[in-house]
Amino acid sequence: MKLFYSLICISFFTISCKEVIKNEKKFVAEQSFEEIQFVEPKVSNSLVVNSKEDLLGYWVGDFKADISEEKTDSIYQEKNYNLLNRKITFSIDEIKGDSIFGHSITAGNISQFKGLVFQNESEFVIKVDEFKKSKYDGLFEMNISKNDSLLIGNWVAYNPKELKVATRKYQLQKKIFIYNQNNKVDEIFINDDKFNTLKYKDTIDGEVFENEFEEYFTNTEKLYEKNASIDELTSDFVSNLSKADIFILRNSIFARHGFAFRDKQLRMYFELFDWYMPVFGDVKEDLTEIEIKNIDLLLRYEQNAEEYYDTFGR
Repeated sequence: MKLFYSLICISFFTISCKEVIKNEKKFVAEQSFEEIQFVEPKVSNSLVVNSKEDLLGYWVGDFKADISEEKTDSIYQEKNYNLLNRKITFSIDEIKGDSIFGHSITAGNISQFKGLVFQNESEFVIKVDEFKKSKYDGLFEMNISKNDSLLIGNWVAYNPKELKVATRKYQLQKKIFIYNQNNKVDEIFINDDKFNTLKYKDTIDGEVFENEFEEYFTNTEKLYEKNASIDELTSDFVSNLSKADIFILRNSIFARHGFAFRDKQLRMYFELFDWYMPVFGDVKEDLTEIEIKNIDLLLRYEQNAEEYYDTFGR
């Protein structure tokens, strides 16, 4: 939900080179699939599974930590909330006989997998291994009843000692990705990793007290006024945006195209929206003419946008 801006002082952060589109002309996003080779899935239109072919496509859902209450409390204390629940796209790209091939996308990590699919009279059982290229890879085991639409299973990391969350559970539904330029961005963006601590003095009954409060990096209400995939933005409008407004407005274009964000804050923000479906690592060829034009304009203003925004003095 949006916050009441009259209650807080809002500040904005400088985006590092890793967090922005680095090439103004090519519109290269923050991650590519250059080292990931996979077959584009031939998605069947059936969202209910009765044959192996019906399994082909994108399966999306929450990738929930399956850990003890003690570990959960520890993660909360460390404010690593993103470790507990994140979105996963499990893409079944190809099936040859009993062999299954695909890739998973979660937390910006893209991992290929291969394994086996078995079927009996009532269900399909799938077991696949990610390619063990990093500590984030593991083993997926899942099943789906025939004439059903829900893949249910668990994941176990190969190197559990290297991860704070080494076991996860999930229920995935098959989704067909469709670009929709009308998808809205209407939630507040707060980067809780970056903030300023401000101190001030207050006098009560003649006694002076020193207080402090945290100033987080967030957007303003102006973010919700335009859709950068539909509205042709103007210099007058963009020049009055904060750096965070521009940052989210620009990246909302990529989110609508199914871009898989590697940046934690961007990923957590767009996963707030049911319409967001991370499936691609490079979408520059899919951008529309108006989106390309808007990205160009936003990039030109982003570098010099006002970093600090005081709602009481503006």
